[in-house]
Amino acid sequence: MRSMVIRVLLQALLAVSIIAAGIVVGAQLRESREQLATGQAGRAATTPPTAVPTIAPIVTPAATPSQPPAVRTVVPTPLRTAFTGATTLLTGTVTMGGTPVRGARIMVYPSNVANHGPTPVPPESGQATTDDRGAYQVSVPPGTYRVGAFRDYNNPVRDFGDGFTWVTWYGDGYVIGLGKDLVVSGTTTVADIAMLNSVKVAGRVVGRDGVGIPNAQLSLSRYVAGIQFPFGGGYTDAAGRFSLAHVAMLVTLNISASGKAGPVWSAMDLDLRADRTDLVVTLDRGNIVSGTLRDTSGNPLANTNFGVEPTDSQFTCGWCNGRSDASGRFTISLPSTTVRFRNWAMYPSDPDLLSQEYVISGDQTLDPVLKPR
Repeated sequence: MRSMVIRVLLQALLAVSIIAAGIVVGAQLRESREQLATGQAGRAATTPPTAVPTIAPIVTPAATPSQPPAVRTVVPTPLRTAFTGATTLLTGTVTMGGTPVRGARIMVYPSNVANHGPTPVPPESGQATTDDRGAYQVSVPPGTYRVGAFRDYNNPVRDFGDGFTWVTWYGDGYVIGLGKDLVVSGTTTVADIAMLNSVKVAGRVVGRDGVGIPNAQLSLSRYVAGIQFPFGGGYTDAAGRFSLAHVAMLVTLNISASGKAGPVWSAMDLDLRADRTDLVVTLDRGNIVSGTLRDTSGNPLANTNFGVEPTDSQFTCGWCNGRSDASGRFTISLPSTTVRFRNWAMYPSDPDLLSQEYVISGDQTLDPVLKPR
């Protein structure tokens, strides 16, 4: 009994101690809160409210201007040697069968696309004339040229009859486009030229009945790299005969004439190594008309160039032309149609003459009278 009382008293004493400790701790906590509140209020009174920060613009300091880079001069590669004022002496000899050619005219042209065709394009870069030894010399700026030797520059259709051509370009070319480039440089450049051999191209142009076709047109040409190089030509005589001079080379002989219904033509490839005088070309010939050209007084019109114009628009007659001889006579091939004869006035002061209409049908003889229009 006594022990129970003691245990109850101890438990009550423990409870009182706990309550007392709680009261003391609570008072301390309350005092601490009050001190904390008092301190925060003081600081709030002395510290201004936090302001929203202002973002200052970023100012980039001005860059100090730098010196511009040095200017570079780009020099393009020249397409040909620049002319510095110094010229090159172009020299050589012109021969014909080993014999010097005196008085040959040397023509020097720039080598370029414009001059790679059948004929040179002026102006030339230089020219000279060979002396008694066949020698020449001409000063030109360094560069690339084509050089030709002309035996008679003013008369290219002249038939010299000595077996050599009238012109030869450096590198064995008959025309400038078939010549070779010559590079001229240094103090002296040598270009010797040997005139090319010439051959005769001859024969007849006939109809299928064997009758010669008069005034047929002939031309020699050659295609090289897509370019046609014309080499001249001529016409058949009253009996259909022809004779042409040309350089020994591959060439095409073109023949055109008037047929009964319009133009007819043919072509023949030739490998000329020597004279060819046995050629025969056969065409469907037109009507062979012969006669004498006369004026209104009945006098022959001698040595007169004339043409024949079909009055029927269905016909063309591009090769219907001829020339009367010293007696006014002519022979020509014409289509079967109505035509007028007219002269070819050479000068503005020459009269323009025209004939009446004539009906052409078969071979016949006419004496056309040409009157002023």
